[in-house]
Amino acid sequence: GVILLDSVNMLPEAGKGTYRDEHAINSLLARTDWSTCANTFPSLVDSNTLEDIFPQGRTNVPDRKNLFDVLSNSKFDPNFWAQMSVTDCLRIDYKKFVVPGQSVVPSIGLSSVLLGMDNLLAKDNFTEELLAYVSSENVDLFGVLTLEFKDDRPQRELLIAGLKSEVVDSFANFLTKHHDAANLEVVERNVECFLTEAGKIDSTKFSIRVFCQGNSKGSRKQVAPIL
Repeated sequence: GVILLDSVNMLPEAGKGTYRDEHAINSLLARTDWSTCANTFPSLVDSNTLEDIFPQGRTNVPDRKNLFDVLSNSKFDPNFWAQMSVTDCLRIDYKKFVVPGQSVVPSIGLSSVLLGMDNLLAKDNFTEELLAYVSSENVDLFGVLTLEFKDDRPQRELLIAGLKSEVVDSFANFLTKHHDAANLEVVERNVECFLTEAGKIDSTKFSIRVFCQGNSKGSRKQVAPIL
């Protein structure tokens, strides 16, 4: 299940799976004694869902796509993300990167959020909670990578923010114009309509820029080294 989720069930458009992942998935499906869990009843799925996962019976190999769909739907459950505060969305999958050498930006924080950017921006007190979280993590540049699926295709967007507008502006210029970032295929978008409380915050002390990301394969593993 973990490999299926991490590789997006080896979906070519996601570009995350490797030959080793495919081999591991097939090996585990074939070698697992599924009869050992035939009499268990997971609390997160009902009997109809179990029948979809095990169309040939609980003692036989599960349907790989159906299993992935159930796991993925749970991971991307909109109700789960809708109930979370901005702070919780940012901290649930957060990593801090320390930049080696004499960098002008010694540290970068990146949060991965399994929610569309518009839905994240529309949350109550978004700007204020984002500012508080960035300040608490004490990073020079903060990024939010959102991911949602539309028609079974991954859609990614990227937000960068920081306490120094010149730093954020510099990275925005880099992302949109430098050849080292061209692979991400980012295009800046206007999100002022979402940041209703942004007027309360001095833009020279806290800056936010948002981009659509054309390369859907560009996860945090690809974005972090570029930044």
